[in-house]
Amino acid sequence: MGVEDNQFQIENLNANTSFFDWYTKTNDELISKLNKLKIYDIDIAGSMVAGVSAELGTSGGHTAGFISLGIADSIPHGLTIEGDLLVTGDNVFNLTATAATAGLVGKFVCVDDMGGITSSSANQTGVTTTPFHKNETIGIVKSIVGNNVQIVGSGLYAGFTGLTSGQAYFLDPMIMGGYTSVAPTTTGQTKKRLFVSTLGTTTGVIQIGDSNIV
Repeated sequence: MGVEDNQFQIENLNANTSFFDWYTKTNDELISKLNKLKIYDIDIAGSMVAGVSAELGTSGGHTAGFISLGIADSIPHGLTIEGDLLVTGDNVFNLTATAATAGLVGKFVCVDDMGGITSSSANQTGVTTTPFHKNETIGIVKSIVGNNVQIVGSGLYAGFTGLTSGQAYFLDPMIMGGYTSVAPTTTGQTKKRLFVSTLGTTTGVIQIGDSNIV
């Protein structure tokens, strides 16, 4: 075991160390270990590799002499994942709307003919709104900042209320952007499944189905 092990610790010299011992330690341990170091003059502000962040010393609460590397909040390039992917948060996509409307957070929405976002509807009028259809739901709105709309289009979502575990929910024909456990049966309305609730009253797995006209 020697400097090829990244856990190898170089021992201190002492008063009885000979010149030859000093010479050997310098060449075989000090210089050899230094030559194996790969990080040199790293860009601590954000690293030279896009998507990687770094903090040195005690600036980020780390032990002096150590560097902490991590993935940045935003990765400005494609990402390939080999193996399984586990998502513990919402599966969100951003949509920049030409005219985002306030009050849509928590509502199921569609895109209108002007590029804006509007509440979905399973009512008969949701089928005939020209030239777009209000029953064509793209997901539920998580947040809106200006015209930047965050929409959860699939996967686990924990922003619901009053759910029954294991129940399927459909686009509501009476409440714009709402959901109901009762599938629409009135002629002309849309039967569109939105999600299935999981254990508890607030969480469901979004699985947006086809727009089937009754």
